[in-house]
Amino acid sequence: MEKPFDDISASDSVDAEELDTDALDLTPRNRDEIKRGSKKLPGLILVVLVVGVGALLFQGLSGAALFIREADSAVADREELADRRFQLLGSPIAITDDDYNFDGVTAVRFSIACDGTAVDIVHRGNVAESFQLGVPVVLEGNWQDASSIGEPWEQGANDGFFFESDRMLVKHDNEYREDRIEEAASCGEDLPDAPDAVAAGEE
Repeated sequence: MEKPFDDISASDSVDAEELDTDALDLTPRNRDEIKRGSKKLPGLILVVLVVGVGALLFQGLSGAALFIREADSAVADREELADRRFQLLGSPIAITDDDYNFDGVTAVRFSIACDGTAVDIVHRGNVAESFQLGVPVVLEGNWQDASSIGEPWEQGANDGFFFESDRMLVKHDNEYREDRIEEAASCGEDLPDAPDAVAAGEE
């Protein structure tokens, strides 16, 4: 039977000395601090989202900002370009090997030209369906030393360098910008001496 409230004696009360007051945090919480704490999580989420979107935008703009060089300009500025990634424009004039083993990856070896200057290419990646001799192409990549390449390019530049690319855009691709079509037009007009290769592609 429970004792009435008035009948509870001092002996029934909990001895204050038995309480572990050190284990209890009896400090009153500040309501402003509670509010600030509850607002931190949405703020952190917002920061993460902003950083993520910013990184995506930067990546996209970096890809779009790749400068384009015609073959003759790229050769003239090769020392300045060094190993920087850029877009190379020219017309294919000879295909040396369309099943080339490059560092264990199947690649295509060919040469392009613009305004009478040839550039040797090793392209590893998807080859555009409309890729063919005489049709202007834009390649993304960078210069490489050709000393590791054994056999020379057929009717290519063979000047000790090649352009290693991993992305190819051909004149008729949807990704090929309209303004580049005009730039590419001149590259099929003044080719270096490779009449056999060009003639073979037209037959």
